[in-house]
Amino acid sequence: MPSLPDLPTELLMEIAKYYPELYLDIDAIIHGMASEQFAGDDALRALSQTCRTLRGIFLPRTVGARMLERRMIGIQKTPYVMPHIRSLSVTLAECSMNNWQPMAEFVRVLGVLPKLQHLTISRIFNEMVPVLTTACQGKVFPSILSLTVDNENLAQIIPCFPNTQTLTVHGSSCIPFLRALKGSCEYVHTLNNLALYANVIEYPGLRDSIPNEPMRLLENMDNLSDLRIRYREPLRFHVVYGTPPPSLEDIIATAKRILRTSKATGRKKLHMEEFTGDILRQETLIIVGGDL
Repeated sequence: MPSLPDLPTELLMEIAKYYPELYLDIDAIIHGMASEQFAGDDALRALSQTCRTLRGIFLPRTVGARMLERRMIGIQKTPYVMPHIRSLSVTLAECSMNNWQPMAEFVRVLGVLPKLQHLTISRIFNEMVPVLTTACQGKVFPSILSLTVDNENLAQIIPCFPNTQTLTVHGSSCIPFLRALKGSCEYVHTLNNLALYANVIEYPGLRDSIPNEPMRLLENMDNLSDLRIRYREPLRFHVVYGTPPPSLEDIIATAKRILRTSKATGRKKLHMEEFTGDILRQETLIIVGGDL
Protein backbone atom coordinates (compact mmCIF):
# COMPACT_ATOMS: atom_id res chain seq x y z
CA MET A 1 0.00 0.00 0.00
CA PRO A 2 1.58 3.36 -0.97
CA SER A 3 2.11 6.13 1.54
CA LEU A 4 -0.35 9.03 1.63
CA PRO A 5 1.72 11.43 -0.56
CA ASP A 6 1.98 8.71 -3.25
CA LEU A 7 -1.77 8.34 -3.63
CA PRO A 8 -3.46 9.74 -6.75
CA THR A 9 -5.02 13.17 -6.43
CA GLU A 10 -8.46 11.75 -7.18
CA LEU A 11 -8.19 9.36 -4.26
CA LEU A 12 -6.96 12.02 -1.85
CA MET A 13 -9.96 14.18 -2.71
CA GLU A 14 -12.28 11.21 -2.24
CA ILE A 15 -10.75 10.42 1.16
CA ALA A 16 -11.15 14.03 2.28
CA LYS A 17 -14.86 13.83 1.49
CA TYR A 18 -15.27 10.33 2.87
CA TYR A 19 -13.81 10.91 6.35
CA PRO A 20 -14.95 14.11 8.12
CA GLU A 21 -12.17 13.56 10.65
CA LEU A 22 -9.33 11.03 10.82
CA TYR A 23 -8.43 10.16 14.38
CA LEU A 24 -6.23 7.27 15.49
CA ASP A 25 -6.40 6.33 19.14
CA ILE A 26 -3.05 5.51 20.72
CA ASP A 27 -4.33 2.01 21.54
CA ALA A 28 -4.97 1.43 17.85
CA ILE A 29 -1.33 2.19 17.05
CA ILE A 30 -0.10 -0.26 19.68
CA HIS A 31 -2.61 -3.09 19.34
CA GLY A 32 -3.63 -2.71 15.73
CA MET A 33 -6.76 -1.28 14.14
CA ALA A 34 -9.99 -3.15 13.76
CA SER A 35 -11.19 -3.24 10.16
CA GLU A 36 -14.72 -2.25 11.18
CA GLN A 37 -13.40 1.13 12.38
CA PHE A 38 -13.17 2.28 8.76
CA ALA A 39 -16.11 1.02 6.77
CA GLY A 40 -15.74 1.04 3.01
CA ASP A 41 -11.97 0.57 2.87
CA ASP A 42 -12.34 -2.12 0.18
CA ALA A 43 -14.11 0.38 -2.07
CA LEU A 44 -11.38 2.95 -1.50
CA ARG A 45 -8.69 0.39 -2.25
CA ALA A 46 -10.39 -0.50 -5.52
CA LEU A 47 -10.72 3.19 -6.38
CA SER A 48 -7.02 3.69 -5.72
CA GLN A 49 -6.04 0.86 -8.05
CA THR A 50 -8.40 2.14 -10.73
CA CYS A 51 -7.05 5.70 -10.51
CA ARG A 52 -3.45 4.57 -10.77
CA THR A 53 -4.22 2.36 -13.75
CA LEU A 54 -6.08 5.12 -15.59
CA ARG A 55 -3.28 7.58 -14.88
CA GLY A 56 -0.79 5.22 -16.48
CA ILE A 57 -2.97 4.95 -19.58
CA PHE A 58 -4.15 8.51 -20.14
CA LEU A 59 -1.34 10.60 -18.60
CA PRO A 60 1.93 9.78 -20.35
CA ARG A 61 5.10 10.41 -18.40
CA THR A 62 6.18 13.01 -20.93
CA VAL A 63 3.73 15.48 -19.38
CA GLY A 64 6.00 16.10 -16.40
CA ALA A 65 9.33 15.50 -18.10
CA ARG A 66 11.64 18.50 -18.42
CA MET A 67 8.91 20.85 -17.22
CA LEU A 68 11.44 23.07 -15.41
CA GLU A 69 13.70 23.29 -18.44
CA ARG A 70 10.82 24.29 -20.71
CA ARG A 71 9.66 26.97 -18.30
CA MET A 72 13.14 28.43 -17.87
CA ILE A 73 13.78 28.50 -21.61
CA GLY A 74 10.37 30.09 -22.09
CA ILE A 75 11.31 32.94 -19.76
CA GLN A 76 14.56 33.53 -21.65
CA LYS A 77 12.66 33.73 -24.93
CA THR A 78 10.33 36.47 -23.65
CA PRO A 79 12.62 39.40 -22.80
CA TYR A 80 9.69 41.79 -22.50
CA VAL A 81 8.51 39.80 -19.46
CA MET A 82 11.84 39.67 -17.62
CA PRO A 83 11.73 43.16 -16.05
CA HIS A 84 8.33 42.41 -14.52
CA ILE A 85 9.20 39.17 -12.68
CA ARG A 86 9.56 39.85 -8.96
CA SER A 87 9.12 36.34 -7.53
CA LEU A 88 10.31 32.92 -8.68
CA SER A 89 9.66 29.51 -7.12
CA VAL A 90 11.33 26.42 -8.56
CA THR A 91 11.20 22.72 -7.73
CA LEU A 92 14.39 20.89 -8.68
CA ALA A 93 13.12 17.35 -8.05
CA GLU A 94 13.36 16.43 -11.73
CA CYS A 95 17.07 17.27 -11.86
CA SER A 96 19.52 14.36 -11.70
CA MET A 97 22.99 13.47 -12.89
CA ASN A 98 21.40 12.34 -16.14
CA ASN A 99 19.17 15.40 -16.36
CA TRP A 100 21.15 18.42 -15.15
CA GLN A 101 20.23 20.79 -18.00
CA PRO A 102 17.11 22.19 -16.24
CA MET A 103 19.31 23.33 -13.36
CA ALA A 104 21.68 25.09 -15.77
CA GLU A 105 18.75 26.89 -17.39
CA PHE A 106 17.48 27.91 -13.96
CA VAL A 107 20.81 29.54 -13.10
CA ARG A 108 20.81 31.34 -16.46
CA VAL A 109 17.35 32.72 -15.71
CA LEU A 110 18.56 34.10 -12.37
CA GLY A 111 21.09 36.15 -14.30
CA VAL A 112 18.56 37.73 -16.68
CA LEU A 113 15.88 38.83 -14.20
CA PRO A 114 17.00 42.30 -13.10
CA LYS A 115 14.14 42.90 -10.64
CA LEU A 116 13.76 39.44 -9.11
CA GLN A 117 13.40 39.90 -5.34
CA HIS A 118 11.87 36.70 -3.94
CA LEU A 119 13.38 33.29 -4.69
CA THR A 120 12.24 29.85 -3.47
CA ILE A 121 14.30 26.72 -4.16
CA SER A 122 12.80 23.40 -3.09
CA ARG A 123 13.15 19.62 -3.41
CA ILE A 124 16.71 19.39 -4.65
CA PHE A 125 18.43 16.04 -4.18
CA ASN A 126 21.60 16.11 -2.11
CA GLU A 127 23.64 14.67 -4.97
CA MET A 128 22.67 17.65 -7.14
CA VAL A 129 23.70 20.34 -4.64
CA PRO A 130 27.36 20.28 -5.83
CA VAL A 131 26.12 20.68 -9.40
CA LEU A 132 24.07 23.73 -8.45
CA THR A 133 26.98 25.10 -6.42
CA THR A 134 29.31 24.75 -9.40
CA ALA A 135 26.77 26.39 -11.71
CA CYS A 136 26.48 29.35 -9.31
CA GLN A 137 30.20 29.66 -8.66
CA GLY A 138 31.45 33.17 -9.30
CA LYS A 139 27.95 34.51 -9.88
CA VAL A 140 26.17 37.13 -7.79
CA PHE A 141 22.46 37.91 -7.87
CA PRO A 142 22.18 41.24 -6.04
CA SER A 143 18.46 41.80 -6.60
CA ILE A 144 17.39 38.87 -4.38
CA LEU A 145 16.05 40.18 -1.06
CA SER A 146 14.11 37.13 0.16
CA LEU A 147 15.35 33.54 -0.04
CA THR A 148 13.43 30.36 0.90
CA VAL A 149 15.06 26.91 0.92
CA ASP A 150 14.37 23.44 2.29
CA ASN A 151 17.80 21.77 2.16
CA GLU A 152 20.59 22.70 4.57
CA ASN A 153 23.22 21.86 1.94
CA LEU A 154 22.06 24.88 -0.07
CA ALA A 155 23.94 27.01 2.45
CA GLN A 156 26.84 26.69 0.00
CA ILE A 157 25.18 29.11 -2.43
CA ILE A 158 24.29 31.77 0.16
CA PRO A 159 27.24 34.02 -0.90
CA CYS A 160 25.58 34.35 -4.32
CA PHE A 161 22.80 36.40 -2.69
CA PRO A 162 24.69 39.08 -0.72
CA ASN A 163 21.72 41.45 -0.35
CA THR A 164 19.37 38.90 1.21
CA GLN A 165 17.26 40.45 3.95
CA THR A 166 14.84 37.61 4.73
CA LEU A 167 15.84 33.95 5.02
CA THR A 168 13.26 31.19 5.43
CA VAL A 169 14.31 27.60 6.08
CA HIS A 170 11.84 24.71 5.78
CA GLY A 171 12.41 21.29 7.25
CA SER A 172 16.17 21.44 7.79
CA SER A 173 18.76 22.73 10.19
CA CYS A 174 19.37 26.47 10.11
CA ILE A 175 22.90 26.25 11.54
CA PRO A 176 24.70 25.83 8.16
CA PHE A 177 22.89 28.93 6.92
CA LEU A 178 23.84 30.95 9.99
CA ARG A 179 27.47 30.06 9.35
CA ALA A 180 27.16 30.97 5.67
CA LEU A 181 25.47 34.31 6.42
CA LYS A 182 28.45 35.50 8.43
CA GLY A 183 30.58 37.68 6.21
CA SER A 184 28.44 37.24 3.09
CA CYS A 185 24.95 38.57 3.89
CA GLU A 186 25.20 41.44 6.33
CA TYR A 187 21.74 42.86 5.62
CA VAL A 188 19.66 39.94 6.95
CA HIS A 189 17.04 41.23 9.38
CA THR A 190 14.45 38.41 9.31
CA LEU A 191 14.93 34.70 10.04
CA ASN A 192 11.94 32.38 9.67
CA ASN A 193 11.48 28.86 11.06
CA LEU A 194 14.50 29.04 13.34
CA ALA A 195 14.94 26.05 15.66
CA LEU A 196 16.75 26.64 18.95
CA TYR A 197 17.99 23.40 20.46
CA ALA A 198 19.29 22.66 23.93
CA ASN A 199 22.85 23.72 23.18
CA VAL A 200 21.79 27.32 22.54
CA ILE A 201 19.53 27.73 25.56
CA GLU A 202 20.66 29.50 28.70
CA TYR A 203 21.19 27.31 31.75
CA PRO A 204 21.00 29.11 35.13
CA GLY A 205 23.99 28.42 37.32
CA LEU A 206 26.42 27.76 34.47
CA ARG A 207 27.64 31.33 34.06
CA ASP A 208 25.35 33.34 31.79
CA SER A 209 25.07 30.78 29.04
CA ILE A 210 26.91 27.92 27.42
CA PRO A 211 29.24 29.36 24.73
CA ASN A 212 28.59 27.87 21.31
CA GLU A 213 28.88 28.83 17.68
CA PRO A 214 25.14 29.08 16.85
CA MET A 215 24.52 31.55 19.67
CA ARG A 216 27.54 33.65 18.72
CA LEU A 217 26.43 33.74 15.09
CA LEU A 218 22.95 34.92 16.03
CA GLU A 219 24.20 37.53 18.46
CA ASN A 220 26.55 38.96 15.84
CA MET A 221 23.80 39.62 13.30
CA ASP A 222 23.70 43.40 13.57
CA ASN A 223 20.52 43.92 11.52
CA LEU A 224 18.43 41.13 13.03
CA SER A 225 15.01 42.46 13.99
CA ASP A 226 12.55 39.64 13.26
CA LEU A 227 12.70 36.02 14.45
CA ARG A 228 10.12 33.34 13.68
CA ILE A 229 10.57 30.21 15.78
CA ARG A 230 8.69 26.93 15.44
CA TYR A 231 8.30 25.10 18.74
CA ARG A 232 7.00 21.55 18.79
CA GLU A 233 5.57 20.19 21.98
CA PRO A 234 7.90 17.35 23.06
CA LEU A 235 6.54 13.83 23.06
CA ARG A 236 6.43 12.01 26.38
CA PHE A 237 9.09 9.46 25.44
CA HIS A 238 11.50 12.30 24.56
CA VAL A 239 11.27 13.48 28.14
CA VAL A 240 11.43 10.02 29.71
CA TYR A 241 14.13 8.38 27.61
CA GLY A 242 16.16 11.29 26.32
CA THR A 243 17.61 14.62 27.36
CA PRO A 244 14.76 16.88 28.48
CA PRO A 245 14.19 19.41 25.70
CA PRO A 246 14.30 23.13 26.48
CA SER A 247 11.03 24.57 27.67
CA LEU A 248 9.07 27.13 25.71
CA GLU A 249 9.94 29.74 28.35
CA ASP A 250 13.66 29.02 27.89
CA ILE A 251 13.40 29.39 24.14
CA ILE A 252 11.51 32.69 24.40
CA ALA A 253 14.06 34.06 26.88
CA THR A 254 16.94 33.10 24.60
CA ALA A 255 15.27 34.56 21.52
CA LYS A 256 14.67 37.84 23.33
CA ARG A 257 18.32 37.98 24.32
CA ILE A 258 19.33 37.39 20.73
CA LEU A 259 17.18 40.28 19.54
CA ARG A 260 18.48 42.56 22.26
CA THR A 261 22.06 42.01 21.10
CA SER A 262 21.17 43.15 17.59
CA LYS A 263 22.08 46.71 16.67
CA ALA A 264 18.90 47.14 14.64
CA THR A 265 16.88 50.15 15.72
CA GLY A 266 13.21 50.30 16.51
CA ARG A 267 10.91 47.51 17.57
CA LYS A 268 12.04 43.92 17.19
CA LYS A 269 9.58 41.08 16.69
CA LEU A 270 9.57 37.52 17.96
CA HIS A 271 6.99 35.17 16.40
CA MET A 272 6.45 31.96 18.35
CA GLU A 273 4.59 29.19 16.52
CA GLU A 274 3.57 26.35 18.85
CA PHE A 275 2.90 23.01 17.15
CA THR A 276 1.44 19.76 18.35
CA GLY A 277 2.78 17.32 15.81
CA ASP A 278 2.28 19.14 12.51
CA ILE A 279 -0.75 21.11 13.68
CA LEU A 280 -0.27 24.80 14.49
CA ARG A 281 -1.85 25.22 17.91
CA GLN A 282 -1.00 28.83 18.72
CA GLU A 283 0.96 31.74 17.28
CA THR A 284 2.20 34.54 19.51
CA LEU A 285 3.81 37.84 18.59
CA ILE A 286 6.21 39.27 21.16
CA ILE A 287 7.56 42.80 20.78
CA VAL A 288 11.05 43.46 22.08
CA GLY A 289 11.39 47.19 22.69
CA GLY A 290 14.01 49.08 20.75
CA ASP A 291 15.39 50.61 23.93
CA LEU A 292 16.27 47.24 25.48
